[in-house]
Amino acid sequence: MKNIINSSLAVATLSLTFVLTSFAAETEAGFVDIGQLLPSANGQFVEVNLSQGMLKFAAKIAAHQEPDAAALLSSLKRIRVNVIGMDDSNRADTVGKIEAVRRKLESQGWTQLVTVRDKNDGDNVDIHVKQRGDDAIDGLVVTILDKKGEAVFVNIVGNISADQLGIIADKFDIGQLKHLHVKKESVAKATDA
Repeated sequence: MKNIINSSLAVATLSLTFVLTSFAAETEAGFVDIGQLLPSANGQFVEVNLSQGMLKFAAKIAAHQEPDAAALLSSLKRIRVNVIGMDDSNRADTVGKIEAVRRKLESQGWTQLVTVRDKNDGDNVDIHVKQRGDDAIDGLVVTILDKKGEAVFVNIVGNISADQLGIIADKFDIGQLKHLHVKKESVAKATDA
């Protein structure tokens, strides 16, 4: 009987820890839950989820060769990157989730820094930030739907200074951010507009 009670208490404790950890992640200011994205029948599917512990580990590795990147990595809480090939089996669901996230960000006070809609090239890109004060960002979300049949979702959560956006773009190969040189003043102006 004592073993059953101890086992039950252990299971309950683990369950509570999992629920509280999930709740904490969902309440982080820069966290956006897009849910589970489905792979296409024959296309590319990449999902990367880096927790705060993994980012701190990466920061320690990078500290010797790239101290600026290490400082940025140690200030982040999580990174999620999805690249999904789309076909008839998952296109409607994937596009629906990307568009729902965009609407959610707008309704929750995120600042839309970049919008690209190019009918010739088929580019469909949005970049949103969740700003804290005039000089810091709690979250960054990049959503891309391209004519090659790919969707991209990136969510970076943490304490990101406006000057660090270029470092993020280089380290995580986010092409649309590489050309975005946002200074503290321009982020502040974007929220005032």
